[in-house]
Amino acid sequence: MRPYEILDVFTGTPLAGNPLAVVHEADGLSTDRMQAIAAEFNLSETIFLHAPQGDAVPARIFTPRDEMPFAGHPTVGGSVAQALKTGASQLALTLPAGRVDVTITGGDVRRATFDAPVLPRAEPLDIAVEDLARLVNLDPADIVTDTYRPARITSGPWFTAIPVRRVAALADARFMTGHVGVLGDAPRSLYLVAKGADGYRARMFAPFSGIEEDPATGSAAVALAAMVLAAETPPDGTHAVAIRQGVEMGRASDITISAEVAGGALKRVSLSGEAVVIARGTLLV
Repeated sequence: MRPYEILDVFTGTPLAGNPLAVVHEADGLSTDRMQAIAAEFNLSETIFLHAPQGDAVPARIFTPRDEMPFAGHPTVGGSVAQALKTGASQLALTLPAGRVDVTITGGDVRRATFDAPVLPRAEPLDIAVEDLARLVNLDPADIVTDTYRPARITSGPWFTAIPVRRVAALADARFMTGHVGVLGDAPRSLYLVAKGADGYRARMFAPFSGIEEDPATGSAAVALAAMVLAAETPPDGTHAVAIRQGVEMGRASDITISAEVAGGALKRVSLSGEAVVIARGTLLV
């Protein structure tokens, strides 16, 4: 029997944000069993925390269909769960993408902050804007192609990022899976982002990974830094970016990234978010 918790992540409000299952004491679980448990929870991701090795906790992350080398929302939620268990204000997770050192702050609602284990990058996307618009149920005029441009972006997982001209247009977006062929070999996880007055608004669709829509996607938010760098060429220094996601689902989530730029290049990207426990139980399998 193994204890588990459900946390709402990227929020301090229960029943908002992005739900996450955290399985403690995961030693002895095979990859197939972890994948089956993640499918049973059927949340965007489930994180499995193993017994500490040295000063770090080995962890693995699964969607209902796939394992991920890194993802922001389970790293935040898993770190908060581990901190609540141990009382630590500093801890480390060892993920397939690498070691992540995490700082925990707060009281009843904890906040996790950490540097992304992989620096994000963006690559050009050679798909006609008309095809992208059909794919996401928008008008071609709603797709930005002048400053920001559609791109493949990654901070571990890959996304097809589509910049949208108006925040209001995000409400009409859908992943029209019948048109998925236009992506070719581009990622089938779609990250739509619009720049607003107070930061960015985003939606993420990944039905081919078992996620119809994700209320918050930390790894995509980290990767967004590469798009911002290419579009806006910010000066050297540290720049904070706020991303709100999940609004259209009724699961508003707030993600903060901080990007350090030196010599016109990204040198470091950190991610920060809150999490709150809403349930605890025991796995009997």
